[in-house]
Amino acid sequence: MAVGVVLAAVLLVAFVLVPPVVAEGQTSFQNVAVDEAYNMTTSGNFPDLAVLDVRYQYEYDMGHLYNAVLIPYDELETRIGELEEYKNHEIIVYCRSGYRSEIACEILVEYNFTKVHNMLGGILDWIKADYPIWTTSHYVTVNVVDEEILLQIEPLLLRQTGCIPCAQNQTCPSGNEPTDIQFTVLEQEENHTVILLTYEVNGTTFGVTIARTLLWSYNELTDEINRTASLMSTEITAEDTSMEFYSLSYLVQHTEYNLTLYTTLTPLNSETYNSSFTIMNYAPAGKSEVISFEFIEFNSSVTLSQLYAVLGKVAKEIGKVYEKSEDESLMPLAQAYARMNEEAEHLSKVVEKQLTVYDLEILHNSAVLEDMICGPCGYGGDECGGGGGDEPTCTIECWIDNFLWCLGFVPDFEMACLAGCVIGAIGCEPLYPLCAGYCFAACGIIGNAIMIGCAIYALVYCCL
Repeated sequence: MAVGVVLAAVLLVAFVLVPPVVAEGQTSFQNVAVDEAYNMTTSGNFPDLAVLDVRYQYEYDMGHLYNAVLIPYDELETRIGELEEYKNHEIIVYCRSGYRSEIACEILVEYNFTKVHNMLGGILDWIKADYPIWTTSHYVTVNVVDEEILLQIEPLLLRQTGCIPCAQNQTCPSGNEPTDIQFTVLEQEENHTVILLTYEVNGTTFGVTIARTLLWSYNELTDEINRTASLMSTEITAEDTSMEFYSLSYLVQHTEYNLTLYTTLTPLNSETYNSSFTIMNYAPAGKSEVISFEFIEFNSSVTLSQLYAVLGKVAKEIGKVYEKSEDESLMPLAQAYARMNEEAEHLSKVVEKQLTVYDLEILHNSAVLEDMICGPCGYGGDECGGGGGDEPTCTIECWIDNFLWCLGFVPDFEMACLAGCVIGAIGCEPLYPLCAGYCFAACGIIGNAIMIGCAIYALVYCCL
């Protein structure tokens, strides 16, 4: 009897300690925590280690582990040959949180990969453990306490909601497609323009009036740099609905770079702005190899001049992040954000001195800082470089070398853009006027007549 008990205990221990035998010719994968995965990538004990990212391209572009190979999990079987050299080497597989990587590991095992490791918790747990990733997209939270600026900088992918890729989410959800779009100039003076925008939706014609007035302008010209700024008032009236906002644009042409800043301001009353949204874009004289995107959210109210001072501070700190990365591909971004800091501080001083009447408190603020690639795309006319580029029109992803020239010589261009924003935003109700506000900011940056509010809404609030 005692011998039987002992034998049973031995068999039980053997069953617990010895893993089940898999089918002949097959292996299993091993789950590893992010700490173990990090040690594997840094210890030097696995010189032939591969790191496989099985998320989608847009997720990878927002941030990934250094030297990670991208093959989306639903493409893995058809592209399995790309990993043939790692068949008998360690492979760490990760995704966003661990679900897709497990599926990918099963596929690798099925194709007889022998040393497969599934990183539990995915890149989210990796970031939470404070391990480094390659990213050029950040989410910055700003708090101003007793005039001290407190910043929290984290990878933007932590804020990602998991919607479909941007390329698949560029149309309005309502399906009310505007047609027969026309706009007519009703008044056009040196500092004041009024247009009537008409369009048709489902057989019904609608009309929108857009009035714009120049309130202030500024110019500074030296041998190296040309700075111009303006403050516009825009009033949009559609049937019994009206919307008013201000827009401040700041354009810088330097021998080494171009910089454009555009802010929309929605007033609450005569003494306070309800909200602001700012896009600041930097483009070097040459072609950018890396595109960056930083989204900034304020938890504190600031004045207009303080807004630009804070954005300068954010740019400076973001530049330090890129500098500390010691990644050569990111080093140019450190210089780009140093320039943004200088220009934002310069604009802050100009506003404080020359725009006292409009230097009011803003309750809610958000902004985007970006270093965008320069590309050979045009507007369709020879005078603006159209016809010679690879792309027929320009999108938010494309910074146009000769945009400032075009803007100066095509006065109706921005109006056409605003018209497109209004139509798109109305078609996206109830997102209007939020859709429109972001679109107007984009118009100030790129002057793209076909850009509509929904694309910007999707870019900022969904895909990011």
